[in-house]
Amino acid sequence: MIIMKLSLINVLFFISLSSYSQNFNGIVLDKHTNEPIVGAHVYLKNKKQGVSTNNKGEYYFQAESNFNEKDSIYFSCVGYITKKISFPELKEKKFAVFLTMDVQSLKEVTIVSGNHLKPKIDFKSMAALKDGLHSFGSLLLKDKVYVIGGDLSFEEDKAKEVLFEFAQAPTSKGLIEQLESMAPEFSWQEFSGSLQIYDINTEIWETSDFEFRKRAYHNVHLHNDNIYILGGKILSANKVYEYLDDKIEVYDIMRDTIMIDHTNPHQGVNFASFVYGDNIIVLGGSTKLKIDGQKEYSNKVHLYNLKSGYWYELKDMPKAKETKGVLIKNKIYLIGGFNQVPLTEIETYDLNTAEWSIEGELIRGLERPAITYHENIIYIFEDGKLCTYNVETKELNEYLIDLNLKSSELFFINNSLYILGGYIEDDFSVKPSSGFYCVDIIEFEKTKIYNSKML
Repeated sequence: MIIMKLSLINVLFFISLSSYSQNFNGIVLDKHTNEPIVGAHVYLKNKKQGVSTNNKGEYYFQAESNFNEKDSIYFSCVGYITKKISFPELKEKKFAVFLTMDVQSLKEVTIVSGNHLKPKIDFKSMAALKDGLHSFGSLLLKDKVYVIGGDLSFEEDKAKEVLFEFAQAPTSKGLIEQLESMAPEFSWQEFSGSLQIYDINTEIWETSDFEFRKRAYHNVHLHNDNIYILGGKILSANKVYEYLDDKIEVYDIMRDTIMIDHTNPHQGVNFASFVYGDNIIVLGGSTKLKIDGQKEYSNKVHLYNLKSGYWYELKDMPKAKETKGVLIKNKIYLIGGFNQVPLTEIETYDLNTAEWSIEGELIRGLERPAITYHENIIYIFEDGKLCTYNVETKELNEYLIDLNLKSSELFFINNSLYILGGYIEDDFSVKPSSGFYCVDIIEFEKTKIYNSKML
């Protein structure tokens, strides 16, 4: 009996030749330099199945049982022209694929090899808000960012911090003595009613003299020179109790006047909402905070017609939750959310068919991410992670960034991403951030992908 010793890569290669319906492997190279391309995506477009190349440009594709030789395989990478190859052609090329740089998209972009990619995305600080702020309403209008309301509150637990430090390193002082001598806690609760406007050209913030209702965890939308402020919650006069805000404020930008609409059947916090034609579509959110700290969540979907002022109830969401998302053409994408824990689903709602579906799973749960959209890319930011999701190729990439912020907002302006506000949380405090940061999208070309998957 003859015993053959083969390396794992050879075994896989022979398997790929004899059983292409199961799996195959190969390599992706730069056509000009012959260098391996790291992080290239290999996928079946219609079947939403794919893999990425490793640091040697190699890929191993484990196909589903319904794969056949009529299928085409797509090869794509940022900065390169996507290539479509039939399986017989790929087999003929011995599973080696050469990609050509997309010169048009790489104008004024410095190309760096995979070995020299940075570990984290760089950013620069812009003019900060006057005060730290999170969970505010915001929108982009021409060359200006409008910010209305938000949570100014600061919380700290000094006793918890002392207990933690004592457990880590006991001192000659007793625990009771340390607790008695600790600095007084500084916690306060306050919502903003201010309108703050950032001019992108002058890079200056201005605060309007106009005061809105002091609310937070709400949304704002622009329609025909009117800004609609809806939902969220307000504080009682003594700052002890919180109430859902049932008033919709309509701010006329040109006249600098405000009108109050007293009807809102979709009261809640941390809901998603979108302008669609002459309507605002409102989805989900939480509606009550119980004494034990548990929330009640909504799965309701409403349509608010801005011409008639009438509200209509649409098909319920599959799952009640706090959520956030983006509207692309006729489809709503809900990214993550919260129901007891941060959620991982990307859920879609087709406004043409009124059908819900699951797009796929995120790399990790995201509670209240900052989201924006440009061309085919959804940009997602939360707590030190900045993600890109291509709605056409279904590629989800995650990058690291040294901004550990939650409940921020994100804008795409002049080929840059702007991250605004949010809060910084540790074991002992929650502190709102006044920071405003800019990320040039070229950074995605220069930074190593931390995690990647095909949905």
